[in-house]
Amino acid sequence: MQIQDTKNNLIGNRKRLLWVALFIVIAIASIIAIIGFNKSFSLNKFIEFFKSANPLWMGLAILSMLLFIFFEGCSISVLCKSFKYKTKVRDGFAYSSADIYFSAITPSATGGQPASAYFMHKDGIPISVITVTMFCILLMYSLSIIIINFISFIIKPSVVFEMDFLAKLFILVGFGVQFVLVAFFYFLLFNESLLQKICAFFVSVAAKIHLIKNKDSVMKKLNSLIDKYRDSAKMLKGHNKVMLKVLILTLLQRLAQISVIVCVFIATSSNLNQVFDIFSIESFVITGSYCIPIPGAIGVSDYLMLNGFKTLMPENIAVNLELIGRGISFYCCIIVCGVTILAKYLSQKRRSRE
Repeated sequence: MQIQDTKNNLIGNRKRLLWVALFIVIAIASIIAIIGFNKSFSLNKFIEFFKSANPLWMGLAILSMLLFIFFEGCSISVLCKSFKYKTKVRDGFAYSSADIYFSAITPSATGGQPASAYFMHKDGIPISVITVTMFCILLMYSLSIIIINFISFIIKPSVVFEMDFLAKLFILVGFGVQFVLVAFFYFLLFNESLLQKICAFFVSVAAKIHLIKNKDSVMKKLNSLIDKYRDSAKMLKGHNKVMLKVLILTLLQRLAQISVIVCVFIATSSNLNQVFDIFSIESFVITGSYCIPIPGAIGVSDYLMLNGFKTLMPENIAVNLELIGRGISFYCCIIVCGVTILAKYLSQKRRSRE
């Protein structure tokens, strides 16, 4: 048994290293592509652009990046506390860091929630509480960006219309993905019977067109999965104030994420009239990044940011702004999260030995 566990751990470690290596390769390729495809880019001018940035606003950009991690940790802590499991601020920050880090290096963010759940379970939080917490976080995460997108589009629809066809397509598909996720997690948490009927319908259709060979087996697994989470979902019912608080915290998290690029723009530009344009573009960039299951949406996010920024400023400025903004909001964020979860892992290891 011990040999098998060791073998499984080795396989798991190899997979994680593979995803990290793939993430690094894609990230490097993306940066090279951005620089290579934009003939107006100059390293010397980029350095000058960076040096000319206002230190105060650059500091606020870094603070916004940290708040992006912090607010998700607060949401997790609020949900755990509602089920009588108190977590410290640093623990919430670590849970959030695990979610963000592994979401960034795995396709479709599939590794984020399991990684966060691992640390939560090690701290003594029951699986049922972890499950409902993660589903609620996912629900609010998608709902919050839909709300921000809606407000941005009402106030400034031109930022989307001025992008090219491919960018519009990415945003439209990404919005559809977010809407489906909101519906899915809402039904799973609050109306699992309807979700069961919807899933059964699609399974039946898939069976008729021969995409599924054993319909009964798939339905059995589906019913088992929904039954597994039914009791956990009941735990949230009646916690309306908690849900509202989590929604507000998640909105603050999304605003912090968007504020990184806004602060970088203010730090490097004197044109404050375009601040909301930058805010709106970044909000749609986040939505569009969900259109393709690439680790960290690398490439897609970069394309959307450049496409949007070029409608407001010269190409060389747009490239410089994208590189710095993406560098802080994504790459620096991943480094902070990686260091945090390493510290959390070592702390839990040391505690278990004691």
